[in-house]
Amino acid sequence: MPFERLRLMSDYQVPTPVWAPADMGGFVLSPTHLDDLGLDERLRTGLLRWQAYFDEHHPVDLCGWDSPASCTAYASEGFRLQSELTHALPGVRFDLDLWPVRAVDLDVLPL
Repeated sequence: MPFERLRLMSDYQVPTPVWAPADMGGFVLSPTHLDDLGLDERLRTGLLRWQAYFDEHHPVDLCGWDSPASCTAYASEGFRLQSELTHALPGVRFDLDLWPVRAVDLDVLPL
């Protein structure tokens, strides 16, 4: 399945933080989809770890970050992953959606 655009976004208990665009149904990609994209193991693992970090440090029962440091680390890693994905798949645009960080002013985060 060819993609011109993908969204990088965590959500509660999803298998990966990579989403198809809305015009394709806006579904979350599976780990198999990540394999099909041709991403190397290090980048696939990084994406899965970023999602797991979100689930651990922004739990659904808390509906917020367990600490400001967790929020900062999450946002920083999101920007890094977006950059890596852009280089790994130059024909695909990756939109980073940091909805869990919106309550924090991104200008003050030491990214």
